[in-house]
Amino acid sequence: MKSRTVIPVAALCALLGAVGFSWWKARATPPPPGPAVTHAPPPVAAAPARAAVPPGPAPIAAASPSEPPLPPMPGSLQDTEEDGAVRVDASGHLVVTPDLRRLFDYYLSAMGEEELAVIRARILASLRAKKLPAAAMEEAVRLLDDYLAYRDAARTFARNQRGADQDLSARLESLRELRREHLGPWADGLFGDEERVDAVTVERMKLEQDTSLAPEERERRLAALDDQLPTDYRASRDEALRPLQQQAVERELVASGATEEDLRQHRLATVGPEATARLEAMDREEAEFKRRLAEFRARREALAQTEPDPVARQAAVQRLLFDAFTPEERLRVEALDAIDAAAGAP
Repeated sequence: MKSRTVIPVAALCALLGAVGFSWWKARATPPPPGPAVTHAPPPVAAAPARAAVPPGPAPIAAASPSEPPLPPMPGSLQDTEEDGAVRVDASGHLVVTPDLRRLFDYYLSAMGEEELAVIRARILASLRAKKLPAAAMEEAVRLLDDYLAYRDAARTFARNQRGADQDLSARLESLRELRREHLGPWADGLFGDEERVDAVTVERMKLEQDTSLAPEERERRLAALDDQLPTDYRASRDEALRPLQQQAVERELVASGATEEDLRQHRLATVGPEATARLEAMDREEAEFKRRLAEFRARREALAQTEPDPVARQAAVQRLLFDAFTPEERLRVEALDAIDAAAGAP
């Protein structure tokens, strides 16, 4: 968990990715129909090197016959698919990746609807269902408990940072140290890529605000920073930025007085008739999304005024969110909320 000041870095990336990918997907011409292809998973031996396992006794992972059955899934997780994945290397040990953190966070998103003990039991049940080797299962359980301890410490860190005079770079470094304190070498597997992206983002902000640099020198340094980004992230970002650049051109056309027909002709000339039709449909979808967002925020504000119990209020808000938006839209709503909160922060 990041502090309030840290949130916009990840939130902005999430928002750019969600909006940009959707736009570019509409721009792309669909491939001709053909037989469905099922891709086999890569050999286990090809998985990335796992993080070193912190020393200590392995917890018992087997379910006790006397354990009570789990209650029905909470409302916010009903009719959804489990996120994330678990990977194991050729020797039967856990490979720690961001996908494993996503699996934990999928169930932890129901905090407020369920007690932590129930959520932990759900995660353990999910891990057991995957029939992991004994070593990987023990490591996964130990990592889960370390991750829960880290989340609790991160919440305390965020509360203590409110109003503190600490810049974004210092807060990120404090979070990095906190992760290693609680997760040891596992922190790199869970957070390494995110931390590299955040560090580059902070340095980009500094360069863009440095008025002493000549434009050519600034561009050279920005390009050098890009080389530090994870390859997968860089490819995804470039894919997202292409449609955003196209959208920027369209906004300039509208600002200069272009009509809807002018915009349509521009799209026809640049992306073709089929993509133009899809983009016009997406314009209508965007207008509908904004209407639903305004309605959701109004109902959430009403709950803030009428529901005094914070746990019940949070559960009700989660139900509203899941009822009104798809999983991809929920990411966008959360990113927009984070950006709005940061913009209004002192």
